[in-house]
Amino acid sequence: MKVLAFSVWMFGLLALCNSVAAQTNTQEYYVTIGVFAIQDNAVRYTARANKRGFNAQYAINPARKLYYVYLLQSDEKRKAYAFDIKLRAESEYKDAWIFVGHLGDEPVIPVVELKNDPIITEPVKKEPVIVEPLKKDSVIAEIPPVVKMDSSTMVKPVVKKIPKGKFFTFRFLNGESGAEVRGELHLAESNKAAQYQAFKANEMIDLVPPRNQAGAYFVTTVAPGYKALETTINYKDPLPISSGTGTDGEFIIPLTLTQAKRGDYIEFNNVSFYRNSVIMQPQFKDELDGLVDLMKENQNYKVRIHGHCNGNEPRDIITLGTSTKYFESDPGNVRKTGSAKELTELRAEAARRYFDSQGISTERILTKGEGGKMMVYPQTSVYANYNDRIEVEILRH
Repeated sequence: MKVLAFSVWMFGLLALCNSVAAQTNTQEYYVTIGVFAIQDNAVRYTARANKRGFNAQYAINPARKLYYVYLLQSDEKRKAYAFDIKLRAESEYKDAWIFVGHLGDEPVIPVVELKNDPIITEPVKKEPVIVEPLKKDSVIAEIPPVVKMDSSTMVKPVVKKIPKGKFFTFRFLNGESGAEVRGELHLAESNKAAQYQAFKANEMIDLVPPRNQAGAYFVTTVAPGYKALETTINYKDPLPISSGTGTDGEFIIPLTLTQAKRGDYIEFNNVSFYRNSVIMQPQFKDELDGLVDLMKENQNYKVRIHGHCNGNEPRDIITLGTSTKYFESDPGNVRKTGSAKELTELRAEAARRYFDSQGISTERILTKGEGGKMMVYPQTSVYANYNDRIEVEILRH
């Protein structure tokens, strides 16, 4: 593989950002590489990135009281996404993502985030909300008219849910950056059990006691791009392996994951399809455009697009047909019956057609349909929709 000098790489990176004709709006976009609850951790992570030739900075997210380490701040969305895709394609920061909102001392509302917002191992405690009692003053309030209530306008009282067991939050964390990782948790009563309970990571769950004599659960992690972690948890006394308790009294169980070797593959965080169709969801256009800009900036790049789907059974497929609308349904779409492999081939081809429409020669784009043989989550998983995706393999001349 051809090796470029790092200085040339950085020059190309900056040239890409300066060359992209981006749309400007009032939002701020931060290309982020880490998030930390402790400021000293953010300082050290920033310093490490700067030693490697990047212009890293950090700032607090006032809405969440977390410190974000970022390599680029811009009010141009396309510029930010182009930088993000290049980082993920050519640097160690394969999990870089875009934070949209405002970082700094003054909070700006609303704050919108893309991708699962990562958190370091330290649990973040919510500040209690204190409701001040109304103070009497000399103003006499107007008495509202009496409104007769019937069954259609009555407000039902909120019934507090009684827990079935203990509350837990299993937090999946990147072992390198401490960033929170999207994933799924499998809990079984033995390491040989065929059945298991599946839960989303990083969310509080109500867990009933296990029925085995040991009073333990066997835990397996499932997270794309990370090696599976297997461990056990003592349900009766989880404190020794926890990082404390949360504001609702839940036990916080941190699980540090090791990243699998990715090579030159980019799994897009947000590029997904409508079920059993080749139509991409519109909110995912930005990442595709970032790759378009990367390929325009670097003519030595070729890519192979791998299409994936959930399950291997045949199904009714909604194809593009004669439509040139890649992110919404259209009368030109055609329905047909096909195999899982055919569905994924059509998905990869749809992405190829989109790149062609953006000025990228189809000679630089190869496609492959993988069917459902490379699912990142079980077919019946709570995250099964993430199996409907594309991955891009970077091929350099």
